[in-house]
Amino acid sequence: MKLINMIFIVDDDPIHQQIAKIMIERQGICTNIRVFSDAQDVLDHIRQHADKVDELPDLILLDLNMPIMDGWEFLDEYSVFHDQLPKQIRIFVLTSSIDEKDKERVRHYPVVNGYLTKPLSKEIIEHLS
Repeated sequence: MKLINMIFIVDDDPIHQQIAKIMIERQGICTNIRVFSDAQDVLDHIRQHADKVDELPDLILLDLNMPIMDGWEFLDEYSVFHDQLPKQIRIFVLTSSIDEKDKERVRHYPVVNGYLTKPLSKEIIEHLS
């Protein structure tokens, strides 16, 4: 299993944040895990550190339904500038939605590497690394 340098968990639900963080830590694939409740904060972080590879995550676990900026808005904005970043960030949508329309809509975003449903499991985490 390959180690991941940095993971961002983007979810407005503190319980899901904690579950995801604990599950990732237990699998030992990453020790540098940052948690965000608002997708706008993640965009701001990426823009502010766009020239510092070590400050950019390798992987983002992105919830879709959040109050301030949702996952869709994040993907729309990120899609505009992602190719100017010094490294490719893998993004997995991590949602409780099992709606086929959401799955289909996610497929239209080339920046998304996969669609995962909550909660994270050991098997899902193994596929991330």
